[in-house]
Amino acid sequence: MDIDDQTRWLTSEIGLIDLHFQGMPRVIGAYLLPTSDGLALIECGPTTTLDALETGIRSLGHDLADVRHVLVTHIHLDHAGAAGVLLDRLPQAQLYVHEIGAPHMIDPTNLVRSAARIYGDRMDLLWGEIRPVPADRVVIVTDNEIVSIGGRTLRAMYTPGHASHHIAYHDEDARLIFVGDVAGVRIPP
Repeated sequence: MDIDDQTRWLTSEIGLIDLHFQGMPRVIGAYLLPTSDGLALIECGPTTTLDALETGIRSLGHDLADVRHVLVTHIHLDHAGAAGVLLDRLPQAQLYVHEIGAPHMIDPTNLVRSAARIYGDRMDLLWGEIRPVPADRVVIVTDNEIVSIGGRTLRAMYTPGHASHHIAYHDEDARLIFVGDVAGVRIPP
């Protein structure tokens, strides 16, 4: 598998990392934003894709250890399932999540239980280990809030529909919006 198949810089300041979920390209993606306060990730994917995430970050010329900020659009396992494991590996990082989703990242018991009803004995194969995120490392984000990270400004936009806790992040300087699953599911060509 060529892990760098879809991983590339979209602009000089925004990298796309194809997480090759279950060995398939263009299924789950994460975005890398270099800042003066370390790297920011938008989405982290499930734990089963952490190797691809780390390889993708390296292929973009950076190191996973430099990630300081993990922003998720929503807490579904394909977007945020690795958050707890990732933050255990990155003791300096914080997780940014909507206030409705935050309790489920701090205590994922109900999230895991709900997903297990759907995925059954495929939970581990699909999503891997799901760990809680320490409450003191969770940054709660609300509608229209400005998230300032190392010289970058992202505006959080509450976008319920796909999930009641869904938010998009508008990078006003780059003139891009990271929409998660609110506008459909597609990794750009």
